[in-house]
Amino acid sequence: MNTCNCKGTCNCTTKLNNYMFFQNLKTMHHAIGELIAMDTMQIDSLLNDGHGWAVDHIASSADDVEEVYHFITGNDGHDDVTTHDYNNQQPQFIPADFKNHLKKLMPERIEKTKAGYFATTETGRRLSKQAKTKRAALSQLAAVEIAKHKK
Repeated sequence: MNTCNCKGTCNCTTKLNNYMFFQNLKTMHHAIGELIAMDTMQIDSLLNDGHGWAVDHIASSADDVEEVYHFITGNDGHDDVTTHDYNNQQPQFIPADFKNHLKKLMPERIEKTKAGYFATTETGRRLSKQAKTKRAALSQLAAVEIAKHKK
């Protein structure tokens, strides 16, 4: 149980019942910062060389982190604010330009709706008419990546 009243200003996370939650956030923050600082062209080349699984992992992880974020902040994610304004309003552990870097690395992505998930092209066109599970939409994106590399 947390007995500290510092409101997160000290390094007392070991007193928390869910201290690993905060340690995992710190680990992700560090890793994301390192990845964003790297040469995007070099990473893109590596991903194109048969490592599309990494793109899938980032896409599903970003969605999972976003869901937890919205749960904790009470923000349902449907506000019409710009990314810049959004990052200034809420405390962030993901760098503000992460979304733009991710879009450059993976133009196709998953769209989350109330009905379910859709795989979309870089222009926003849905690749299916019916909503899918998150796993099925990721599989569809993986199939698109495989097909692109076979050409």
